[in-house]
Amino acid sequence: MRVLIVDDELEIREGLKTKFPWADYGIEEISTAEDGEMALAAAREWKPELIVTDIKMQRMTGLEFIQLLAAERAEGWRSIVISGYDDFDMVRQAMKLGAMDYVLKPINITELGEVVRKAIGQLEREQLERTNQTLMDRHVQNAMTIMREELLREMLEHPHSASRESRIVHRLQTLQLEWMIREKMAVMVMEVDDLKAIENRRDRSEKGLILFGIGNVVKQTLEEDSPLPATLCQDARGRWIIMVGCPDQQAMEQCKELAQLCIERVNRFVKAKVSVGLCSLFGSYQQLHELFAESSGILEQKAVYGGNRLLTSQGWEEEATQDNPSVRNPDEVLDLIRYGSDEDIAGLMDGFVEMVQSWSLSHSRDIHQQIFEWLLHVYKKAAQFGWQDRSWERNPIALWEQLEQYDTLESLRDKVEQLLLAVARDFRGYASSPSQIIQEADRYIAKHYSDGLTLQSVAAEVHVTPVWLSKLFKKEKGKTFLEHVTDVRMEHAKRMLSDVQFKIYQVASRVGYKDPVHFTKLFKKQMGCTPKEYRNMQGIADD
Repeated sequence: MRVLIVDDELEIREGLKTKFPWADYGIEEISTAEDGEMALAAAREWKPELIVTDIKMQRMTGLEFIQLLAAERAEGWRSIVISGYDDFDMVRQAMKLGAMDYVLKPINITELGEVVRKAIGQLEREQLERTNQTLMDRHVQNAMTIMREELLREMLEHPHSASRESRIVHRLQTLQLEWMIREKMAVMVMEVDDLKAIENRRDRSEKGLILFGIGNVVKQTLEEDSPLPATLCQDARGRWIIMVGCPDQQAMEQCKELAQLCIERVNRFVKAKVSVGLCSLFGSYQQLHELFAESSGILEQKAVYGGNRLLTSQGWEEEATQDNPSVRNPDEVLDLIRYGSDEDIAGLMDGFVEMVQSWSLSHSRDIHQQIFEWLLHVYKKAAQFGWQDRSWERNPIALWEQLEQYDTLESLRDKVEQLLLAVARDFRGYASSPSQIIQEADRYIAKHYSDGLTLQSVAAEVHVTPVWLSKLFKKEKGKTFLEHVTDVRMEHAKRMLSDVQFKIYQVASRVGYKDPVHFTKLFKKQMGCTPKEYRNMQGIADD
């Protein structure tokens, strides 16, 4: 236990430090301060459990000191004030502020000992109560988590029945899931790619660790970064099922961004690849079973489109949220042609063979025809964005003949890469640079940060695909799109919190967060303190 002694008289301060038998009372560390300002700084850093302070001092009194400290640190410490015979009114104020007791000057060691023993006894009782309460809260939370998962699995795995309606509604309310009664929802199913192979290759216990790690990452992402209400549970196959409040199509776009953020963080922190299936529609809690069935079916598409990505009912939409552009998507191919390097284009072509094989064509002429049509599609897109070479349009047979010279998939891949690089060289003379794209996106975000911005909406404004804009943010700024938008909003929030005219809930709304609780979580994650604590540090009283 630690004690902080505060007195502006050196003789009293040092006398208390050296002559009082602190060790007999279990006090192992002793520090001193000569006025209230120094004491406040020391208490913030050192966090003593017991404070013995003179009530009258220069600059900042002991009364002001314990009042400020109490506003910042509500529990875990006790104060004893030292006063003269004529300071009774100040002593009374100190007791109202939570001072444990007082001693009069000149200090009687025996009397001080009794007061210290009383304070330490109360601190120990409070610590025991907090420990017991923490254990009780943990047991209750664990029980709530188990009951919540059981209810959610029941709703997901079984069609809704009118006979169970009242019981389900009551349990949703009891388990703090009332929002599911009010909100429409979307369902995402997250599955580890090649989990059986992982289980067979490695120690079987690693499967459990991977699933546990994924659950933690997804849970934290939902709590800290989801602008929508959300919850999750695990099904019998070890998949994580995420239910997100989704009242409209804009919220569905936010669901997609949230899914991609979860995939990215699982890749980074758990070192595992996962795929997510997202239902096409949103519905009520009575429709969870159908939404879950659809998401599970969509997830099966990873056998065709590949894993470690978001899969939707749209033929190519799942590709748009990936870290890297896909050769299957002409818009993303064009982004690399316009803004990427030769190495980026070579990386894109790593998926060419897989794309051609997915066509399930057995004759070389059919393969040539499909590649030819794919190239024409890319060329037409390039022309729309200013590519001036029209030779392919005037004489398409010449392009066909170039492809027809090659009869293996590897050689066709090399030829297509050469053709794409030629288009890229033409664009580099007049296309915007990646940094210009980010600057344009920055300007739009700075102007519309309070709106419901999504990666898709900003990408449309700067005329690139969402996947390319996401890649540029990571490359140019070293952060994701969502992290950058959050940074911008938090900077505006700090300025508004310093203005006494705004309530905290108004600040949240004006920087783009409808839910003040979500805003508070994000602000604390970013700044290390809540909006209320930030205001207190600015000397502004909270709403």
